Amino acid sequence: MDVLGTILAFIGVMVVLVLVHELGHFIVAKRAGITVQEFGVGFPPRIGSVFWHGTRYSLNWIPLGGFVKMLGEDGDLEADKMRQRGLSEAAVDKAMEGAFNRKPIWVRLVVLVAGVTMNFLLAAVLFAVVVSLPGTEGRGPLTVTEIQAGSPAVTAGLEVGDLILAADGRTFDVSRELTAYVRGRAGHLVELSVQRDGDLRTIRVTPRALSDAERARGLGAVGFSYEPEEFVDVPPTVSGPVEAAWEGISTAGGMAVEIPGGLASAVAGLLGLAPDAGTAVGPIGIASETGRVLQAPLAVQLFFVGLLSVNLAVLNVLPFPPLDGGRIAVTVVEAVRRRRLPAEREALVYLTGFMVLIVLVILISIRDVANLIGG
Repeated sequence: MDVLGTILAFIGVMVVLVLVHELGHFIVAKRAGITVQEFGVGFPPRIGSVFWHGTRYSLNWIPLGGFVKMLGEDGDLEADKMRQRGLSEAAVDKAMEGAFNRKPIWVRLVVLVAGVTMNFLLAAVLFAVVVSLPGTEGRGPLTVTEIQAGSPAVTAGLEVGDLILAADGRTFDVSRELTAYVRGRAGHLVELSVQRDGDLRTIRVTPRALSDAERARGLGAVGFSYEPEEFVDVPPTVSGPVEAAWEGISTAGGMAVEIPGGLASAVAGLLGLAPDAGTAVGPIGIASETGRVLQAPLAVQLFFVGLLSVNLAVLNVLPFPPLDGGRIAVTVVEAVRRRRLPAEREALVYLTGFMVLIVLVILISIRDVANLIGG
């Protein structure tokens, strides 16, 4: 896919994921009687907007998602501005009736969690669709088509063009059975029977253990891409919608559990506290991966979007300002203290968190660019 197509595809995917997230906040806030001042597609400056049922709906020039602006989500800053304009306390209280920060703690928590919930549900639905689709199954020996840099395949001496016939003396008619066997031997030596240039030889390799998120990004236990001898059509792997839904939820839940650990390793690597930054990628890396995935079958594309949606859900629920998790933490602190944080202090917390977040994104982006330049 060309650069322009990759960029447009990346923007399209991110807009969908962020709008689904913000739609969760929007729906629950409206149902809770919170004044939603604006629901924006993209980020300002505005292209145009309409005002309907107390909310401005805007289309903006920067196409990187969207936002929901609620009255009172920045604490009492708006109320303070009203007081500075000379409004009486009674008038301020009237204007702030639908303010987010004046709703009960449990209402605010539900509104904040709604975006994360929507992203998780979207991922579960996409994974359920994937397992419900008919697929294809590889049969016969595997021809190595690509070797992943830094993988066990490189160390073992596997080469592009090698024909893998067996593993530990076992032959497999179905490609996924061979790869499943090798994956199950993570940390143990496996002997691959390989044909190279007409000669039979043995390649000894120790597969690595991978998380679901790493496998979804295309990493392999041994680290090579392959082409089976032939493909045959196979039916869906589930028997009905109930099983598909369960598979979707289970897959999304399994990934959600693994992501925080991977993120911690990535941050430690970026800060020089660990040998490397793991497999974490930023916007540039995701855009590059989007271009590659969109050339794959539909099931792979849907799985990739679901993976991104789970990541967005987990990242947003982390207790780090200005993410949803950070706002949840501030709300819980207010509940424990039984009083609101001063508006200036709350704003400073969010600003500091935002600056730290930007620094991390820049560091990851620099790493993404280095990886792209290095091939």
